[in-house]
This record gives sequence, C-alpha cells and structure tokens, in this order.
Amino acid sequence: MMAGEPVVRLTALRVDFKTGDGVEQVIKDVTLRIDPGEIVGLVGESGCGKSVTAKLLLGILPMPPAVVKAGRIEMFGRDLGALAAAERDALKKFVAYVPQDPSAVLNPSFTIASQMIDMIIWYASDRRLLTYFLKRHNRAEVARARDHAAHLLGKVYIADPDQVLRRYPVQLSGGMRQRVLLAMALSGSPLLMIADEPTTALDVTVQKRTIELLKDLVSRERLAGLYITHDLGVAREICARTYVMYAGTTVENGPTGPLLDAPLHPYTRGLVEAIPSLAGGLPKTIAGQVPDYLSPPRGCRFAPRCPDAFERCRETPAQVEMDRVESAAGRQVSCWLYGQEARV
Repeated sequence: MMAGEPVVRLTALRVDFKTGDGVEQVIKDVTLRIDPGEIVGLVGESGCGKSVTAKLLLGILPMPPAVVKAGRIEMFGRDLGALAAAERDALKKFVAYVPQDPSAVLNPSFTIASQMIDMIIWYASDRRLLTYFLKRHNRAEVARARDHAAHLLGKVYIADPDQVLRRYPVQLSGGMRQRVLLAMALSGSPLLMIADEPTTALDVTVQKRTIELLKDLVSRERLAGLYITHDLGVAREICARTYVMYAGTTVENGPTGPLLDAPLHPYTRGLVEAIPSLAGGLPKTIAGQVPDYLSPPRGCRFAPRCPDAFERCRETPAQVEMDRVESAAGRQVSCWLYGQEARV
C-alpha cells in the first residue's frame, strides 16, 4: 500500500443475496473511505446493512448466497475484484475485529494466556494447521508467544499482564475483558480494525475509558478504524468522520461533529431528533420501517418514510456517481432535495 492511499475504499458497492424467496438487494449503493490513523463511523438502524459491510471487509461474508453485483472494493491498495481467492484470503490477516460482547467470544474454560497464545501462534503459522500444531507443541514457541501476549496486554494499559494471563475470563471485569479483546486484535499486526459496538455492554465510565483507549490505539499503531454503531453520542466521541447508512445505501457522510449538528439528509435528521433529550419530553420517531429487500422501493429507499419526499424521490434513486452533491467542509449527501434539479 502506497503512502497517502486509503486503507479501505468502497465505491458504489452492490451486494445481493440469493435466497429461496428470491434475490434480496441488501447492499445497493455503499461508498466508504477509511484513511490510516482515523476512525470512521458507520451508523444506522438495525437491518440497514452495517454488519454485511463489515463481514465483507473481514472476508467472512458467505458467497453464495451473497454476490457482489457491482461496484469496487479496494483494501490495502489492492482491488479485491481482480485478486484470486488465495490472494484475497491472505489479506484477512491485516484485518482485526473487536466484537460487541467479550463474554460471547472468550472461552470461559481456558485462561487468557491459553487463548492469546493460540491466536498469536495461529498468526505466526500463517494459518496453516500443520505449522500451527508444530509450533503449539514447541516449548520455545509457546514461551515467545506468552511474552508477546504480555506485551500486547501492556499496549492496552493492563498494569499486571502476567496476572491477567493466568486468569479465566469470568475472573475479569467487563472493561478488562474488552481490553483483552483489543490486545488480541493486535496479535496479527493489523492495518484495519473493525469494532462492532464494543462499548454497548459497558457502564458509562468504563465506556468512556474504552473509547479513549480505542482512539489511542488507532493513533499510536497508525491503524484505520471502522466503528459500527447506532449510538450517535458514541460516534461523536470517537469518529473523525461518519457515514450514515439506510437500507443498504450510504445517504450522507462528513466530519462527525458538523454532520450531527446540522444533518442534511432527512434520515440523518430523523436519527438525530430521535435522541432522548436531558431537557425532558419524548424524542421523535421515524415513522415506518426499513423496506423489504426482496422488493425495495423503486426510487429512494427512504422515500416511503421521508416527510420531505416528492415525486422524483419515489421514482428515481439518487445515485452516488451522478447525483451525490458535495457541500462545504467535506460533507456529502445523496438526496434529491439538493442540487439545481431537485424539484424540477
């Protein structure tokens, strides 16, 4: 990857799912860019395609039933569409994943040391089973892996790594388990870290510390970060830029603060207005629900729920390449309400 290149760039991506009921158009139009040293947010309702996008970048989206129908996927300076399967698989080692619930990932029957050593040796064996088993039964390899595990725990500011390595997950607090997962995510020296709501199960004070730790890790290790969330408050805290996703389309993006302070797309405005206020009163809601991917709306996918929709919105989707309007300060919005021909 050359200096200055984005770590991830998705352009007008479309992903369909072939099911027994027909073809689901789950990802219709996603454009996304992540640069080294920054955390980018991906926000939206449940079912909008955030997890599908993450699985695609992780290389774990099952194909079939998923099929990439259009668009371009570039990671680490490589066009994934032009690579052989083995070459695409080799890129997985540069991607780390931090899941939502550490308790669902860490095995309660094994110590932290055992689980971290396994992962470190697995990466060192280039994920070849024979090499892994040989290294796992070599005392020198295990000792080196344990030392590296302690080093990684130190990177996430765990004060006594040796003591934590001897413990089982149930003996650690929720915040400490999340730090262990962050340390494990660094095992393969990744270039991209994908975090899927990693602070949801934590209390407010631990959540704050975890957010600061994530920001510190991305900056210190020069990683690119993708933070998936539906919590706009957390996105404001951690994400330099944010992409708003609705029904498989990225409808707006820009610097997180200005985007949340003055949203352009009606869907983004709806998300912001749905945040409970300390001043009291009930928050607003967005009427309706995410469309059926088997038979999505003909025009803009948000049009059936949009209070500002007009005829063109219902007939013609605002497409990234032709109709995405760039505004001041790096803001972009895909909506017929903007531009000279919006209401013609």
